[in-house]
Amino acid sequence: MAKRRLPVVLTDDELEALLTQVRTTSPTGLRNKAMLKVMAYGGLRVSEVVTLTTKDVRRDGRRTVLEVRDGKGGVDRTVPVADQVAETLSAWMALRHELGIGNGHLFCTLREGRSIHPVATSEGLADDEVTESALTPGDALAARYLQALVPRLAEHAGIEKRVTCHVLRHTAATRMLRAVGDVRRVQDFLGHANLATTQVYTHVLAEDVAEAVDLVPDVEAKPAAPTGEAETLAAQVLAALPPEVREAMAKQLGGEG
Repeated sequence: MAKRRLPVVLTDDELEALLTQVRTTSPTGLRNKAMLKVMAYGGLRVSEVVTLTTKDVRRDGRRTVLEVRDGKGGVDRTVPVADQVAETLSAWMALRHELGIGNGHLFCTLREGRSIHPVATSEGLADDEVTESALTPGDALAARYLQALVPRLAEHAGIEKRVTCHVLRHTAATRMLRAVGDVRRVQDFLGHANLATTQVYTHVLAEDVAEAVDLVPDVEAKPAAPTGEAETLAAQVLAALPPEVREAMAKQLGGEG
């Protein structure tokens, strides 16, 4: 059996750098920011993002949830989203309404035009053969739009890793597992049919445990002399003590009394 490769994930700093590349002052930017957050925090696959409809966004009590229908393997699931994702989604849906776009595809085209793209063949995309299709506001975005957008933003953000839409899904899964520590809950979150698929993310917990081991103090080790900020802080604490306390401490340290 082939060894399963560990997923590529973004650090929190890298994720922040990626998201801040999108300017939400334009309708396109706000839409794109909402899509990125749905993948990076909600763990949706790119195919699931582009097939969401406005009816798939609903409130469940105080929480916004996404109804992912006919996901991989034909499985439906409900994905609760964090408040920061819900806020961006709400802003996008309000703007979408202001633009006069009715119910339908949640993440849609915003203007009329034509889409030109290579024809898929058994050997890949044919560079010398293209198809054209008319676009009208409200049409579904193609998955290839996001597949081109994500690596371009990552490059602009200075991220050296190869970043794809699926890396955002990996990042969402990794951050969720680190937060809850329960691989079965992450399995439900991602919509994995097989727990073994989700267990690839447990390397994160192993890394966290290894880092925690290094933080456990050695009871036999002598404390190191304070340096840098610690030395400055110690001096500030001593200076704040009443004179009589400092005098008593000096006598004790000098072996008097």
